[in-house]
Amino acid sequence: MAYQKLAEIDQISEGKIYSFSTRYYDIAVVRKKDEYFAFEDVCSHDGGSISDGEIEENNVICPRHFAAFDIKTGEVLCMPATEGIKIFPTRIIDGSLEVELEDE
Repeated sequence: MAYQKLAEIDQISEGKIYSFSTRYYDIAVVRKKDEYFAFEDVCSHDGGSISDGEIEENNVICPRHFAAFDIKTGEVLCMPATEGIKIFPTRIIDGSLEVELEDE
C-alpha cells in the first residue's frame, strides 16, 4: 500500500464532489468540515461515474438511478445498487490530500 497525492486541500471546497484519476482508479473526494472522504468514482449498479451526483449528509446519490452510498463506509443504502463502493483512506501531508492505494 502506498499514498498518492490528489490535490492541495485549499482547492477542495466543502460539500462538493471532486473527481481524480489515478493509474487504476477514478476517485471521488468530498470534504465535510475538516474531514476528507475518498471513494471509487463508480456506481456499483451500472459502472457509471457518481461524482456528478449529490451529497446528502454522509451519503452520495448516483445521478442516474439514485442509488445511495455512505461516503464513510462505502455501504449501499438505496437500490438499485446491491453492492457497496470502495473507500480509500485519506491523510493530509503539508497541505496536500493523499489517498492510500493498493500498490499500482
